[in-house]
Amino acid sequence: AKEAFGMDLVCKSFTKIKRTDFLCSPFTLETYDSIAFTSANAVHYFLENMDHKLLANKNIFALQGATREALLLKDIVPNIIAPNVDELGKRIKWKKEELNIQRMLHPIGNLTLPDLGYVVTGAGMTYQELNVYHTELNPVPVDAIPFKAILFFSPSAIDSFSMANRFSSERVYACIGNTTFTRL
Repeated sequence: AKEAFGMDLVCKSFTKIKRTDFLCSPFTLETYDSIAFTSANAVHYFLENMDHKLLANKNIFALQGATREALLLKDIVPNIIAPNVDELGKRIKWKKEELNIQRMLHPIGNLTLPDLGYVVTGAGMTYQELNVYHTELNPVPVDAIPFKAILFFSPSAIDSFSMANRFSSERVYACIGNTTFTRL
Protein backbone atom coordinates (compact mmCIF):
# COMPACT_ATOMS: atom_id res chain seq x y z
CA ALA A 1 0.00 0.00 0.00
CA LYS A 2 2.91 2.35 0.67
CA GLU A 3 3.91 2.35 -2.99
CA ALA A 4 0.39 3.12 -4.21
CA PHE A 5 -0.35 5.96 -1.80
CA GLY A 6 3.08 7.17 -0.71
CA MET A 7 2.32 6.32 2.93
CA ASP A 8 1.93 3.39 5.26
CA LEU A 9 -1.67 2.21 5.60
CA VAL A 10 -2.92 0.17 8.54
CA CYS A 11 -6.47 -1.20 8.75
CA LYS A 12 -8.12 -1.47 12.15
CA SER A 13 -11.69 -2.67 12.42
CA PHE A 14 -13.70 -0.83 15.05
CA THR A 15 -16.77 -2.98 14.38
CA LYS A 16 -17.58 -6.68 13.98
CA ILE A 17 -20.35 -7.80 11.64
CA LYS A 18 -22.38 -11.00 12.11
CA ARG A 19 -25.27 -12.48 10.17
CA THR A 20 -28.61 -12.59 11.97
CA ASP A 21 -31.09 -15.44 11.76
CA PHE A 22 -33.75 -14.03 9.48
CA LEU A 23 -36.40 -15.58 7.32
CA CYS A 24 -37.33 -14.26 3.90
CA SER A 25 -39.16 -16.90 1.92
CA PRO A 26 -39.98 -16.58 -1.78
CA PHE A 27 -43.60 -16.08 -0.72
CA THR A 28 -42.63 -13.19 1.56
CA LEU A 29 -40.44 -11.68 -1.13
CA GLU A 30 -43.35 -11.83 -3.60
CA THR A 31 -45.24 -9.24 -1.57
CA TYR A 32 -42.64 -6.53 -2.28
CA ASP A 33 -42.13 -4.76 -5.60
CA SER A 34 -38.93 -3.01 -4.49
CA ILE A 35 -35.85 -3.71 -2.40
CA ALA A 36 -33.51 -1.01 -1.09
CA PHE A 37 -29.90 -1.77 -0.17
CA THR A 38 -27.94 0.79 1.84
CA SER A 39 -24.92 -1.31 2.77
CA ALA A 40 -22.71 -3.91 1.16
CA ASN A 41 -23.17 -6.05 4.29
CA ALA A 42 -26.93 -6.10 3.68
CA VAL A 43 -26.35 -7.20 0.08
CA HIS A 44 -24.03 -9.98 1.21
CA TYR A 45 -26.15 -11.39 4.02
CA PHE A 46 -29.55 -10.96 2.33
CA LEU A 47 -28.47 -12.62 -0.91
CA GLU A 48 -26.06 -15.28 0.36
CA ASN A 49 -28.64 -18.11 0.36
CA MET A 50 -31.18 -16.75 -2.09
CA ASP A 51 -31.93 -17.49 -5.71
CA HIS A 52 -31.19 -14.13 -7.33
CA LYS A 53 -33.82 -14.84 -9.98
CA LEU A 54 -36.41 -14.00 -7.32
CA LEU A 55 -35.32 -10.37 -7.71
CA ALA A 56 -35.72 -10.31 -11.50
CA ASN A 57 -38.94 -8.26 -11.54
CA LYS A 58 -38.17 -6.08 -8.54
CA ASN A 59 -37.09 -2.47 -8.41
CA ILE A 60 -33.64 -2.46 -6.82
CA PHE A 61 -32.30 0.68 -5.13
CA ALA A 62 -28.77 1.12 -3.81
CA LEU A 63 -26.19 3.52 -2.53
CA GLN A 64 -23.35 4.09 -4.95
CA GLY A 65 -19.94 2.71 -4.13
CA ALA A 66 -19.51 -0.55 -2.22
CA THR A 67 -23.25 -1.30 -2.03
CA ARG A 68 -23.78 -0.93 -5.77
CA GLU A 69 -20.59 -2.86 -6.49
CA ALA A 70 -21.72 -5.76 -4.27
CA LEU A 71 -24.97 -5.96 -6.26
CA LEU A 72 -23.18 -5.81 -9.62
CA LEU A 73 -20.93 -8.70 -8.53
CA LYS A 74 -24.13 -10.73 -8.23
CA ASP A 75 -25.35 -9.51 -11.65
CA ILE A 76 -28.04 -7.31 -10.09
CA VAL A 77 -28.26 -3.83 -11.62
CA PRO A 78 -30.00 -1.21 -9.45
CA ASN A 79 -32.80 0.90 -10.97
CA ILE A 80 -31.83 3.85 -8.78
CA ILE A 81 -28.49 4.68 -7.17
CA ALA A 82 -27.58 7.65 -5.00
CA PRO A 83 -24.57 8.91 -3.04
CA ASN A 84 -26.35 8.80 0.35
CA VAL A 85 -29.57 7.69 2.02
CA ASP A 86 -31.19 11.14 1.90
CA GLU A 87 -30.66 11.40 -1.84
CA LEU A 88 -31.76 7.79 -2.36
CA GLY A 89 -35.02 8.54 -0.57
CA LYS A 90 -35.60 11.61 -2.73
CA ARG A 91 -34.95 9.69 -5.96
CA ILE A 92 -37.26 6.85 -4.92
CA LYS A 93 -39.96 9.39 -4.11
CA TRP A 94 -39.50 11.11 -7.52
CA LYS A 95 -39.71 7.76 -9.37
CA LYS A 96 -42.61 6.34 -7.33
CA GLU A 97 -45.19 6.62 -10.11
CA GLU A 98 -42.88 5.77 -13.01
CA LEU A 99 -41.61 2.57 -11.35
CA ASN A 100 -44.93 1.79 -9.63
CA ILE A 101 -43.27 1.60 -6.21
CA GLN A 102 -45.77 0.53 -3.58
CA ARG A 103 -44.15 -1.93 -1.16
CA MET A 104 -40.46 -1.78 -0.27
CA LEU A 105 -38.28 -4.19 1.66
CA HIS A 106 -35.09 -2.78 3.20
CA PRO A 107 -32.52 -5.36 4.41
CA ILE A 108 -30.62 -3.63 7.23
CA GLY A 109 -28.27 -4.00 10.16
CA ASN A 110 -29.20 -3.35 13.78
CA LEU A 111 -27.59 0.11 13.74
CA THR A 112 -29.12 1.34 10.47
CA LEU A 113 -30.65 4.79 10.85
CA PRO A 114 -34.39 5.12 10.08
CA ASP A 115 -34.07 7.96 7.52
CA LEU A 116 -35.05 6.00 4.40
CA GLY A 117 -38.17 4.66 6.10
CA TYR A 118 -39.32 8.19 6.96
CA VAL A 119 -39.09 9.36 3.35
CA VAL A 120 -40.71 6.26 1.87
CA THR A 121 -43.65 6.10 4.28
CA GLY A 122 -44.07 9.88 4.07
CA ALA A 123 -44.56 9.45 0.31
CA GLY A 124 -47.31 6.87 0.87
CA MET A 125 -45.33 3.70 0.21
CA THR A 126 -45.33 0.64 2.45
CA TYR A 127 -41.92 0.09 3.99
CA GLN A 128 -40.56 -2.93 5.88
CA GLU A 129 -37.14 -3.39 7.44
CA LEU A 130 -35.54 -6.83 7.61
CA ASN A 131 -32.58 -7.11 9.96
CA VAL A 132 -30.02 -9.33 8.20
CA TYR A 133 -26.84 -8.47 10.10
CA HIS A 134 -25.70 -7.27 13.50
CA THR A 135 -22.93 -4.75 14.09
CA GLU A 136 -20.99 -5.00 17.35
CA LEU A 137 -18.68 -2.25 18.51
CA ASN A 138 -15.06 -3.35 18.71
CA PRO A 139 -13.13 -0.67 20.63
CA VAL A 140 -9.48 -0.98 19.59
CA PRO A 141 -6.96 1.27 21.36
CA VAL A 142 -4.79 3.06 18.80
CA ASP A 143 -3.74 6.20 20.69
CA ALA A 144 -0.19 4.87 21.14
CA ILE A 145 0.23 4.35 17.38
CA PRO A 146 1.44 7.52 15.64
CA PHE A 147 -1.27 7.69 12.95
CA LYS A 148 -1.39 10.97 11.04
CA ALA A 149 -4.94 10.31 9.84
CA ILE A 150 -7.88 8.00 10.49
CA LEU A 151 -10.65 7.24 8.00
CA PHE A 152 -14.05 6.18 9.36
CA PHE A 153 -16.50 4.17 7.28
CA SER A 154 -19.55 4.33 9.58
CA PRO A 155 -21.01 6.21 12.54
CA SER A 156 -20.69 3.04 14.64
CA ALA A 157 -16.93 2.95 13.93
CA ILE A 158 -16.65 6.47 15.36
CA ASP A 159 -18.62 5.43 18.44
CA SER A 160 -16.39 2.40 18.92
CA PHE A 161 -13.17 4.41 18.35
CA SER A 162 -14.19 6.98 20.96
CA MET A 163 -14.75 4.26 23.58
CA ALA A 164 -11.04 3.33 23.62
CA ASN A 165 -9.32 6.44 22.23
CA ARG A 166 -9.30 10.20 22.36
CA PHE A 167 -9.59 12.58 19.45
CA SER A 168 -6.44 14.64 18.95
CA SER A 169 -5.76 17.86 17.07
CA GLU A 170 -2.55 16.20 15.86
CA ARG A 171 -4.51 13.81 13.62
CA VAL A 172 -6.71 14.28 10.60
CA TYR A 173 -10.08 12.50 10.79
CA ALA A 174 -11.95 11.73 7.59
CA CYS A 175 -15.31 10.14 6.86
CA ILE A 176 -16.77 8.43 3.81
CA GLY A 177 -20.07 10.32 3.89
CA ASN A 178 -22.23 12.98 5.50
CA THR A 179 -23.98 10.60 7.90
CA THR A 180 -20.65 9.40 9.26
CA PHE A 181 -19.28 12.97 9.30
CA THR A 182 -22.18 14.23 11.44
CA ARG A 183 -21.25 11.64 14.10
CA LEU A 184 -17.67 12.96 14.19
